[in-house]
Amino acid sequence: MRRLRIPIAVLVLWALGGAACGSPEVTDPASADDCAGLVEAGRAVAENVLERLSGQTLVELEAANPGDPFAAVEHLMRLSELDERSEELGCHPEELRVQACEIYGGLSYRARGEVAREFLAPYLESCD
Repeated sequence: MRRLRIPIAVLVLWALGGAACGSPEVTDPASADDCAGLVEAGRAVAENVLERLSGQTLVELEAANPGDPFAAVEHLMRLSELDERSEELGCHPEELRVQACEIYGGLSYRARGEVAREFLAPYLESCD
């Protein structure tokens, strides 16, 4: 079975912990003031992707777009925005990975269906 192609740097970014208590939720990578805020934005991105993939199978995605079954979510992933902001903020991949472990376990309940679970699996596996 083909897996979602997701760069490890983005996986790490999405998995970071949230902003300080009481702070408004960051949903746009460009508005993140620090690495924790960027992870918060990454979580919002991941939630949107999980919602879009919810209940779908790889067969359905391939039928909709045989050449690129994940085209329907590529625009939601905001890969270049997350990568660019990570560089600007100087976020270290290991720091992001650790924070990711704290937040992505909470997203597992939103992964409904084969493809959604596969999308989330690399985030959770990075905690082992």
